[in-house]
Amino acid sequence: MSTTEPQRTGAPAPPDLAVRLADVVADGVAADAAARRALAIGGVVPGLVCTPADHEQLARAVAATAAAGAALVPLGLGAHRTLGHAPARYDVALVTRRLDRIRDYTPADMTITVEAGVPVAALQHLLATEGQWLPLEPPLPARTTVGGLIAADLVGAPVAAQGRVRDFVIGIGAVTAAGRPVRAGGKVVKNVAGYDLMKLVTGSLGTLAVVSEATFKVRPRPATLRTLVVDAGGAPAALALAEQIAIGRVDPLAATVLLDLDGGVRRARLLVRLAGIAADVGVAERRLATLARAAGATVQVVQDRDPSARLLVEEVRDLVRTGVDGDLVVRLAVLPRRAAACAAALVAGAGSERARLHVDVGAGRLTLAVTAAAPAGALAALAGVATAHAGHLVVERWPDALAATIEVWCPLPAALPLMRRMKAALDPRGTLAPGRFVGRI
Repeated sequence: MSTTEPQRTGAPAPPDLAVRLADVVADGVAADAAARRALAIGGVVPGLVCTPADHEQLARAVAATAAAGAALVPLGLGAHRTLGHAPARYDVALVTRRLDRIRDYTPADMTITVEAGVPVAALQHLLATEGQWLPLEPPLPARTTVGGLIAADLVGAPVAAQGRVRDFVIGIGAVTAAGRPVRAGGKVVKNVAGYDLMKLVTGSLGTLAVVSEATFKVRPRPATLRTLVVDAGGAPAALALAEQIAIGRVDPLAATVLLDLDGGVRRARLLVRLAGIAADVGVAERRLATLARAAGATVQVVQDRDPSARLLVEEVRDLVRTGVDGDLVVRLAVLPRRAAACAAALVAGAGSERARLHVDVGAGRLTLAVTAAAPAGALAALAGVATAHAGHLVVERWPDALAATIEVWCPLPAALPLMRRMKAALDPRGTLAPGRFVGRI
C-alpha cells in the first residue's frame, strides 16, 4: 500500500465500543495510533484493534461489535488486506493471529484441523515432518494465516495441477455476523455436510462470516521436486513453448513464463517445476527436453535444495504482494488457449513502463506488476485487454489515490444481484467488512 496518500478514518465508532470489547477481550484491545495505522486498508484506519485469544472471545467480540451497530474487518497477519475495496466502515480490525492452535492431526487420516490464525508456513512445516503437504502456495506464506488463505482464496502456481483452496477444505468453523459460532463439514474426507457454506465463505474476504478454524485434506509430499529454467530466446518463443508443455504430457507442478519489461521485453524465462516420484519426474524432464530442443531452447536444471530454486519460486509466488509502493498489480484470468495472445497484448500495451509479467498458460492466469506514471489510465487499458480476450481482471494492489474510484473486479459478475441478496440475508446490519467485496458489497 502506498504511504504517500493521506490516511483517513470512517465514521466515528460508538463511544462505548472499546469498553464493550475490553469486557470480552481484556488484554486484546488496542487504540493507539501506531497499531491502528499498521492495519489501514486503502488509506482507511480502524478505530480499534481487537485480538481475541480463543474461539469464545472471537464470537463474543463479533457479537459486541454487532450489538453496538459498528463494523469490523477480519484479518490474520494483514499481509493480504490490499485485496478488495477499502471498507465503507472500519470501526474494528478483528485480528485472529492468536487463534494459532493445531486442533487435530492424525497423519494416517491425511486430514488436519487448525485454528484460523495458524500461518500457512507453520502448517506446511508440521505436515512436512510426516511426509505430507497442503499443495497450495499463497503469497508470503509466513505472513498468511489459514483464515486469510480461505477468505482471500489464495491459489498459487500449482493451481492447474493441484486444485484450488476450496478443493482442500473439508470442514470449517466460523462466526456469523451476529456472533454465533457455526460449523460445516467435518474431519472425514467423505463428509459432505455443509458443502455450500464452505464454498460460500471461501474467497468472500470476510464479508459473510469470520473463519475460526478449518479442516484440510492433505496429500503425500512429492518424493522428488525439480526446477528447470528454460531460455527460449524471447517472449513469443517462451509462450509458445509453455503452450506445448501444457498439452505435451509433461504434467508439471507449475509452468510460468517470466517476462521483465522495460520499453520492451528485457528478459524472458520459462520456469517449470516437476514433482512426483523420481521415475515420473525423470520421464517428464526428458519430455520437456525434447520439446525444448525442438524449439531451439536451452534447459538448466536446478535442484530443489539449491537456494536459486527457492528464490525463483518465491519470485513467482510473491509478485502480487511485493514490489514498490504505488505499483499497480493486476491478475487476469482467461481461457488457457487465450493466455499467450493476452500476454502479447499486455507486452505491447506496456510501452515504456517498467513491469513484470508472469504467465501461467496452463491455468490461463497472468499477473502483471507495473510502475505506471498514470495508474488510472493504465488500469483502464488493462481492463480493455481482459475484455478483448473474454477474460476477467482482479486488481490485487493499487495506489491509495485510486481507492475511491477503482473497481477491483472487472467486469462485475452477472450474479451480483444474487450476491447482494446473500450479503443482506447473512449480514443485514453490515457488520462484516462492509464495502470490501465485489461491487462494494
